[in-house]
Amino acid sequence: MPLAAEPARAPAGSPARGAFAGLWPVVGETHRTSLRFLALARLVVVALLLTFVLVTDGDRGNALIAERDRFLAVGVVYFGAAVAFLVAMPRLRRWFHAQLSVHLAVDLLMLTLLMHFAGGVRSGFGVLLVSAVIGAAVLSVPRLAVFHAALASLLLLGEQALRSLNEPVFDSALMVQAGLIGLAGIALSAMVSLLGARLAAQEALARRRGADLRSQVAINRLVIAEISQGVIVLDADARVRTLNPTAQQMVDGAAAPDALARLTQARLAPDGQSDVDIGAPGAEHRVRVRHLLPDSDERSGASVLLVEDLHEVQERARQLKLAAMGRLSASIAHEIRNPLAAIRHANGLLAERLTDPLGQRLARMVEDNSVRIDRIVEDVLAIARRGRGPVTDSVAPGAFLAPLLADLEASGQVPAGRVALEIGAQDPIRFDPSQLRQVLVNLLANAVRYASSSPGAIALAWRRGADHRLELCVSDDGPGLSDEMLQHAFEPFFTSEARGSGLGLYLVREFCDGNAASVRFERRDREAPRTSVFVIRPSS
Repeated sequence: MPLAAEPARAPAGSPARGAFAGLWPVVGETHRTSLRFLALARLVVVALLLTFVLVTDGDRGNALIAERDRFLAVGVVYFGAAVAFLVAMPRLRRWFHAQLSVHLAVDLLMLTLLMHFAGGVRSGFGVLLVSAVIGAAVLSVPRLAVFHAALASLLLLGEQALRSLNEPVFDSALMVQAGLIGLAGIALSAMVSLLGARLAAQEALARRRGADLRSQVAINRLVIAEISQGVIVLDADARVRTLNPTAQQMVDGAAAPDALARLTQARLAPDGQSDVDIGAPGAEHRVRVRHLLPDSDERSGASVLLVEDLHEVQERARQLKLAAMGRLSASIAHEIRNPLAAIRHANGLLAERLTDPLGQRLARMVEDNSVRIDRIVEDVLAIARRGRGPVTDSVAPGAFLAPLLADLEASGQVPAGRVALEIGAQDPIRFDPSQLRQVLVNLLANAVRYASSSPGAIALAWRRGADHRLELCVSDDGPGLSDEMLQHAFEPFFTSEARGSGLGLYLVREFCDGNAASVRFERRDREAPRTSVFVIRPSS
């Protein structure tokens, strides 16, 4: 809603209270400055009057000033009061309205006396009286300004009436002149006061709008600084005007000029959105850039680039999928596993009575698919049960890998002699043992599916890499993953086989993330004995 002007009220320390509060306008710095100029003008005018009277003596001076000595005496007192007002103003800032009232009262009294000793209305000093009233009207509300002007008019008429009593002939023209000067003072004071009040209201509105604007700018800066996306503000020439800390972090480094150039170039995309690779060579990462134009009638040419790290977008999507799977897992145990157990039990009883080959084959199909569904349920529940706390368990490779491989060979999950165990380091790693077992079982099952049947076609190695960091590798001589498959290999429910659950590699990555480890796939040269390698690296 539009802002309205504040009602007039007196500040703390001013004399206005109660029913008289509406007589006093709200005091701003402009009022105090105007009062200082009025005080300075008063001092200059009085000094000029005294100088004029002092330099004009003799018959000429007596012709201009009827009672020269008394005029000089009042002028000196008036000059002293003007100096005192100017000196006292800085010490009486809180008492603005009291100062204005005292200044005007002294002006009316002194100027009336000066006019009287100069010869009355015919001397022309009535104009100074009106000028003083108009000067005070600039700083007063209209009602108070008209009151001051009316008081000045009464003084003019009173002085002329008093002078007429002492003269033998009543001069009605001078009385009319005094009345006209008073009426002019009232009219001008009302007009000037209305104009001053309007200007004061505009000044107050400008101050409020300025405060609102500064507050809005501060809020905008806070929002831009705290937003998770990178924000880059461009001017009409596509030069960077400002950017928030997130954007600064994205483009920081030796490649910052090139990164900014790529980001600003992305604004030319037809749909206002494009994906850009930024960063130092070898450490590039992809970001999504959206170009936004302000919805404003003013064509300033400024625009905004929103920069979002696609890795973070994908990570948020993965977390949403994981959260959805976690919520789903609560109902899976009852809604799927219980009916599935009944199906398998009934299918087993039915298979015992079937004698024809076709019926037995169909029963095996039911059993195989039931096992597949049960495995999917187990994988989903394993992800939902994945620990979120800090990893405290340590796994020694010599005491863990050999028994694991022996168990897998004994259970028939891995053919004997197909996996070569290579332990090149004895340093333990921090990893939950049960989750590490599940990770290796999934990777080895994947390797067995695609590797050749020759002895040692699969290798399980615990060693230090080229950078001397510990790594756990599962490699095989199979064809590996294509580029298209590699883009989705770690996503849930992605599989290249009809019998697969699509959760094996996804479960591997989730367990590695939960244990502060990373997993990646490498493709080696065809001359190497094993071309497909999954590398797991713990954080320490």
